[in-house]
Amino acid sequence: MNRLHKPIRLLIVDDSSFIRMTLKKVLSRDPEIQVLDTAQDGLEALMKVRTLKPDVVTMDVEMPVKNGLEALEEIMRWQPTPVIILSSVTTDGAKMTMKAFDLGAVDVIAKPSGKEGDVLANLSDEIILKVKSAARIDPARLGRHGFKAIPDTEKQKTPNPRLPLSPKHSEPQPEARLISRTTNSPEHRIDIVAIGTSTGGPSALQTVLTQLPKNFSVPVIVSQHMPPGFTASLAARLNSICEITVKEVEDGEVLRAGTVYIGQAGKQFQVIGNNGNYTAKVTTESPIATLYKPSVDVMFMSLAKTSGAGTLAVVMTGMGNDGLQGMKELKAKGAYAIAESEKSCIVYGMPRAIVEAKLADRIELLQDIGSTITACVKRRSNM
Repeated sequence: MNRLHKPIRLLIVDDSSFIRMTLKKVLSRDPEIQVLDTAQDGLEALMKVRTLKPDVVTMDVEMPVKNGLEALEEIMRWQPTPVIILSSVTTDGAKMTMKAFDLGAVDVIAKPSGKEGDVLANLSDEIILKVKSAARIDPARLGRHGFKAIPDTEKQKTPNPRLPLSPKHSEPQPEARLISRTTNSPEHRIDIVAIGTSTGGPSALQTVLTQLPKNFSVPVIVSQHMPPGFTASLAARLNSICEITVKEVEDGEVLRAGTVYIGQAGKQFQVIGNNGNYTAKVTTESPIATLYKPSVDVMFMSLAKTSGAGTLAVVMTGMGNDGLQGMKELKAKGAYAIAESEKSCIVYGMPRAIVEAKLADRIELLQDIGSTITACVKRRSNM
């Protein structure tokens, strides 16, 4: 770790002493993470957040005295801090996690049942990655019901000293190079919309999908990085607030217009052509080496072989560059690409990779992506 940069200061909150101990042991192995303290309930967490001012909090949902949702709501009200939820994969646990995202949580870790600390330890790489990703989030963007765009004047402030940028990323690429939205539109008819996202994705998806009309004329597919067991609840939550139908995708189903299909966590989501229709292929096997299931790259690569130029591909908030290789293959076939703007991105990693590779046809603020998608699909629907 570069000595010029401070470690990520972490608070662990869980009513299980075994989970607290295991998480502390796992996370303390990384020299870039400093576990400040632990708390056993939401009330103790609030006091320690106030006094210790951690950079990131891992928060259990079901706790005595004050539960994780109550504590999260108060934290976001008076001291916004990136919070990663630890939740069981039970139906109730998954529903509470969706509520946590609505309150401002940025990510989720699947909590093992009982004293399966070895399972938690086996997830150490994923947990460490999520903590580091959360630490990159500007607290000024956090809050209930989604994230806030940062004005240009705020972007001139000194970057977070804990998070060094590589020389390649030291100076963000200008977004103004793109053609204005009034003249830049797809050259081909759009047959399918594909969205890839990761950290901050559930709230970003809510912002975008609630803007799509019920009679949307093409299918929409989504790869969202989440632990297994949570995407069904994410789909149900989005379906309850969107005009367009939202569901978790099933293997072998024909993709219909007016429906959003959320890829199953723990499985890859591909699209194959079948007699003029698009059919979902959902498997545990990956055609490429990747850490992610579902992977945006895998989804995009399958579309490059099926819909090609008929694809409208969207990359939103998330750490890393999942989707970059798949977008290269899509663009080679003539697909149209939208990247979320750095000004609204909770974590500007995945969209940055698309922008810096000069693959984005449009760069849009989160709040404008839904209307842009609708306009692009409508404009080319009669081609």
